[in-house]
Amino acid sequence: MFKTVARLINFRTLFLVALYVFFKSDNKNITTYEIKEESMSPALLPEDYVIAIKNKDKLNRGDIVIFKNYEKNIDVVKRVIGIPGETVSSENGKVLINNSEIDDIWAKTVTDDFIQQTLGEDEVFVLGDQRRLSSSDSRTLGPVSTTDCLKVKYRYWPYQRFKAYE
Repeated sequence: MFKTVARLINFRTLFLVALYVFFKSDNKNITTYEIKEESMSPALLPEDYVIAIKNKDKLNRGDIVIFKNYEKNIDVVKRVIGIPGETVSSENGKVLINNSEIDDIWAKTVTDDFIQQTLGEDEVFVLGDQRRLSSSDSRTLGPVSTTDCLKVKYRYWPYQRFKAYE
């Protein structure tokens, strides 16, 4: 039985490595990404690997996306808080959408107050789950274009933490 388990683990590891190599290509419709920061913990931890796809449908509040921070020339992973057409602000540590407090179940720390922003028809407002650790988000970068977003679909490594996202 131990050999069977060892073979399964080895097969699974080889499969995941092959999957990583396949998706690491320059095809920007599907890509793999290594989480490098703690701003999305505990949902995504440093050294987690995810698969993200080019978004063809509308993004929803709570979706996790990857986009390019052009100021720092790095890829960033954040959570969608505001969707196109909404007005987003923060007051007394709470996120407000269209002047109504939302049930912000993702926030693991208090959200610093920021000025009100109205999103265009192709823009989203993104924040990290660890609001105090999150710097490259919409509070500093402004709204993010939906065409620049890749939607996280799977966390595949470490395989003990495998998870599919809607």
